[in-house]
Amino acid sequence: MRKIKHLIFTSVIWGIVICCGLTCGAEEIPLIKIAKISGFQMLSANSFGTKSIVFAFKDNSRIFTFKKVLMPLGFPAIKRYGRYYIDSSDYRYHIQPLLPMTKHHHKKLKIIALDAGHGGEDNGATAQWDKLQEKFLTMDVCLRLAKLLEKKGYKVVFTRSQDKKVPLPERTQIANRAKADLFVSIHFNSAPSASASGIETFTLTPSTQASSYQTASRNAHENFVGNAFDSLNIVLGYCLQSSLTARTLAIDRGVKHSTFVVLRDLKCPGILVECGFLSNREECKKIASSAYRDTLAQSIFDGIVKFDSLLSD
Repeated sequence: MRKIKHLIFTSVIWGIVICCGLTCGAEEIPLIKIAKISGFQMLSANSFGTKSIVFAFKDNSRIFTFKKVLMPLGFPAIKRYGRYYIDSSDYRYHIQPLLPMTKHHHKKLKIIALDAGHGGEDNGATAQWDKLQEKFLTMDVCLRLAKLLEKKGYKVVFTRSQDKKVPLPERTQIANRAKADLFVSIHFNSAPSASASGIETFTLTPSTQASSYQTASRNAHENFVGNAFDSLNIVLGYCLQSSLTARTLAIDRGVKHSTFVVLRDLKCPGILVECGFLSNREECKKIASSAYRDTLAQSIFDGIVKFDSLLSD
């Protein structure tokens, strides 16, 4: 179908813009409309909320902030005639789940699957400075986290409990067979640039949207089993990312989307956490510290408990 540019139809009743120039049939919702139905005030042209709860957007950006934490969008926010608009799918997947008025009807957490990234001949990232290997660090953080979770009364299932390679699809299968209520995969990062640092968390890319490092497009991937939890995943992502950055004071690299194999076929909410860069000398020094890995485990634990508190059977 030939794309029709600059053709915009505005619904006066619902305040929804259908912009064929961006994507055929794409619906855009003005922020002022979202603020109104959510009981919030517009704080500026690109933000709404209260002093403690602020949603803020940037023109032509696929990132917004919620309570100062960087969060993802599937499509860029658009500024038009002084007003900001977001895609209707972004409201459904990313904004509505974070609204205080939203109730998350999902069973409370009982069984939590912990996935220590890499293992065996797969070392993961290796620090140049002191040869720290990611596979040992991920296992260490998982063991520390497990103690905290079990003390709280949760049952913990490991996708690996020793230094061996476990195929990525099998990790998901282990969690599903255990009927896990939550899946948390622990990793450490590396980058060509030694200056890269900070913590980021990944949730499964929502159905019909593109991953964070892809160009925004519709129907970018097939619908996976894990997409049944798209709305819960964004809340989980916020809970863990906000807890991690608050406790560690690490740079907030934000919540992002990806179609990682371990997240695709989960039958529960799931997340993959990148706990810092081994390729950054200063951050690597922190990660090498037992006390800092305790902080990482405590932060993830706090995020899980916060997420659990938002669920209602």
